[in-house]
Amino acid sequence: MIKTTALLISELSGYVNPKAKIGRMVEKGELFPIIRGYYEDDPNTPSHYLACVIYGPSYISFEYALNYYNLIQRKNFPITSAALGKRKEKYHETMFGTFTYRDIPVKAFSSELVLKNENGYSYIIASPEKALCDTLYNSAPAANLKEFKALLFDEIGIGKRKIFRLDPVILCQLADLYGCRNLHLLKSFLRKKYGKIDTAISE
Repeated sequence: MIKTTALLISELSGYVNPKAKIGRMVEKGELFPIIRGYYEDDPNTPSHYLACVIYGPSYISFEYALNYYNLIQRKNFPITSAALGKRKEKYHETMFGTFTYRDIPVKAFSSELVLKNENGYSYIIASPEKALCDTLYNSAPAANLKEFKALLFDEIGIGKRKIFRLDPVILCQLADLYGCRNLHLLKSFLRKKYGKIDTAISE
């Protein structure tokens, strides 16, 4: 389980020097540093359980979430998360893996998030629709629908049938929160498939 330095000091209060005891536990392989001030007692803890601890506020999104929902199929993704105030992509290398954090607009941040509870751990992940919108926001802008389709299906790698598993209403509602060309093109792409979708979401 994840433990903070403060919690460990409290648990080890019977020792003359609890901080020194923490250091010895790390040396013996009884505790494993995550980032400064946080430790894990199980070296086999899945990496995605730790993403929100390493930097917050954040939630798992982008390629890792798309892969999680089987919208793309690749192996060995770093844990990719969305965050606020990250002008540049930020990396954290840990013994549990590589964690990356990318910025998204404040207006879009809190929409369509899912709280997961697994094996005593909690983490937050984007819905599949949100993960796609986040990814499009962080991709180079397409010039037109033809380029957008190449971005969607070739560069990002969404399956051409799988895109239509997503909720078009939610996608269009989310697209309005980002204010970028790729998300406008997403709405145009969906209109060609579903027709009156904009009328449905504007009511």
